Amino acid sequence: MKQRLFCFLGFTLVFFSLGMRAQSEANEQTTFTQYWLDYNMKHAINNTKSMSGFVAFRAKAPNVYDRYVISATYNMRNLKSPSFLNLKKPLINSYHFGGGIFMTDYKENDNNLELRLMQGLRIFTPPIKGLFFNNYLRLEERFQKTINDEPWTFGLRMRYRISTVIEWKKKGDKFDKGLYLPLSVEFFFNFKPSDRHNDQIRISPGLGYKFNKDWRCEFQVSYHNVLDDAEDDQQTDDFVFRIRVYKSNVKKGIFIHDKEGQLKELMGD
Repeated sequence: MKQRLFCFLGFTLVFFSLGMRAQSEANEQTTFTQYWLDYNMKHAINNTKSMSGFVAFRAKAPNVYDRYVISATYNMRNLKSPSFLNLKKPLINSYHFGGGIFMTDYKENDNNLELRLMQGLRIFTPPIKGLFFNNYLRLEERFQKTINDEPWTFGLRMRYRISTVIEWKKKGDKFDKGLYLPLSVEFFFNFKPSDRHNDQIRISPGLGYKFNKDWRCEFQVSYHNVLDDAEDDQQTDDFVFRIRVYKSNVKKGIFIHDKEGQLKELMGD
């Protein structure tokens, strides 16, 4: 437990130091606070397929914008690897296809509408001292316009997130209930930047609690570095306070229910 706690504290220290360094090294950057609230749902279709989605409200302060989000994803578990790799388990854990609608209500500028498509895949590394690491790679096509007569614009980016979950108190061969620490770092590669909201890095330590197999919640305090306006090259350092509520109907026998599967499920959003 001590090693896991030191890992969490070290991760959090890096999180704050990177944020403070970014703020001190760039005079044109400014700091904002964001508040995010989202409700996440997952529905199992069969042994290998599921649908997931979320609805969210996000506010950027002081008095910058409110954002409303709805997103859905079709998930497919991968059960096979190429024969020449001779692996006991597939290298790629799952594939993901989906999209979302992002409506941003600016307080002093034109409102912004974004339609987003995405394709992604997930790879879990072998456990390192009991920790699993989720590597999530995602391509996004972004279509944006302001709410006036301007035409749609197109943006293209790749996202890579590495995340893990640390048990607060290690217990047995199950994780049906209890505290856990979700940790993640995400990098954004903007091949063709969008007009607005071009994230560059997110660092997200948090605290979660699993009530049962269906319900859990998380609280995160994240650092985001964002290129908010592509034309002005205006970057901001945002500290994000986020509450996430999860509801799943993953039925008994549909997915793996040993501890490995349960911990991986916590990293599956």
